[in-house]
Amino acid sequence: MGTWQYISPFKDKSYVLAIQYGVKEEQVGENINTTIYFGKIGLKTDQLFWKEKIYAKLITGNVSYEDYNSDGIKDVLIFSETGARGGNAFYYLFLLDPKNKKISKVKNFENIVNPEYNRKHHVVVSYGLSGTNNYSIYKISKANKAYQIGESFEDTFDSDPTELDKRIRKILKKSVH
Repeated sequence: MGTWQYISPFKDKSYVLAIQYGVKEEQVGENINTTIYFGKIGLKTDQLFWKEKIYAKLITGNVSYEDYNSDGIKDVLIFSETGARGGNAFYYLFLLDPKNKKISKVKNFENIVNPEYNRKHHVVVSYGLSGTNNYSIYKISKANKAYQIGESFEDTFDSDPTELDKRIRKILKKSVH
């Protein structure tokens, strides 16, 4: 039942990340209950490593790849939903470990608005659009949990990248992580 989407995250295509959207095709774009499965397709039997329910919208281009932990491996981002009339996007992040054939969900990542990885400082920058536009800075712990460092701050500098860089450095200097 529902719509299935399959992703082969590793060179060994027998490992599959399967997304089951509990929705009919005519309901594309609606928020739905979704189940994600990670397993290995075998010759005689399949092996399921884990499954998890998430809340996601089925849209075109809902899966993207970007390195979020500076290990040189593109991780999997799965679109969840939007807020603020479509200006704020939320995602689930799954870190890939091709050597050990593992996929790990980053806890709390789905609460970060418009996440973008800053390679220079190894942080996730969140830019929330609302009555005022705000930045928040996040790190990902060794236990694969996203957590905010420092206080959120308003974009009073018209998104000037040099000012953003200064503010990130200031937060990192003050934070103990």
